[in-house]
Amino acid sequence: MKKDRRRLLGGMAALGLGSLFGPVLATGRGGSKDSDTAPQQDPGRVQPPAAVPWQEGRCAFCGMPIATPKDGWRGKKLPPGFFERTYAQIAFADGEALHFESLACMFNYAYAKGLADGDDSTFYVMTVEALPGECKRLGLVPARQATYVWGERLMTTMKAHLVAVPGPRKAAEFVRNRPKVGRYHFYTYRQLLDLSPLPEANLVPLLAKHSGLL
Repeated sequence: MKKDRRRLLGGMAALGLGSLFGPVLATGRGGSKDSDTAPQQDPGRVQPPAAVPWQEGRCAFCGMPIATPKDGWRGKKLPPGFFERTYAQIAFADGEALHFESLACMFNYAYAKGLADGDDSTFYVMTVEALPGECKRLGLVPARQATYVWGERLMTTMKAHLVAVPGPRKAAEFVRNRPKVGRYHFYTYRQLLDLSPLPEANLVPLLAKHSGLL
């Protein structure tokens, strides 16, 4: 089934049909009470995170710099409310690590490569502040411990509309302080893995590339 799915992605990429993958997470208004409190499965021991190469690092999935330039892209300033550095990392037992500009990039890379959070690797995400108007980074936490907020009007890197916060209470605070977020949902790490590949910019060609189809 997965092989057939990847073959389909490759064909769609060749035809330029990436737009068919719309925001599939956008169903309904508000997060379900069950989705942000579901117990996390323990996939194994936690590997320590690697240092983040903010200045020179590039995303292992999309190839973009992991740090959004302070002056924006190509002279265009970042819009109000933009969440930069929705960073993620996969740390391996041998001390090596992969770095990602977007949360969706990490989940999509893991999907394309068949990687899992377990004894030999640990997925990390950068959590953000829940206060309105703030883009303050709180620090790296294991992806399995975070709660994820998807909002149709959240402006994040790669147009993923996805941020990580420390837990369910912070997720509720996050959307409560942002009345213009539009439709939103709360997700656990396990739910995002099950939903992968996640919508983001240039999704289909990137998936096809990392699946060895292009």
